[in-house]
Amino acid sequence: MQIFAVMAMNVTLRGKTKEILESMVAGGYANTQSEAIRLAIINFGKEHLSETELVNMTLDEIERQVKAGKRKVLTPKQALGKYAKYLK
Repeated sequence: MQIFAVMAMNVTLRGKTKEILESMVAGGYANTQSEAIRLAIINFGKEHLSETELVNMTLDEIERQVKAGKRKVLTPKQALGKYAKYLK
């Protein structure tokens, strides 16, 4: 599930954080360092943010994108296309 727009960033890690990241890849928990970082972020979210908070953050982001013209809102009929005839 993608929550936010894809962002490119460079991260420099040193010391213990670098060791942990390298051990995640070496231990087979992740195939790449980028994947290991994504897994760590997901784990943090699961431990520290409730599902309600995550949903609200997602909805807030979608609302910002709609207001900025970066996301289009469809009516139910538009979203369903040829299946709209089944709406009650």
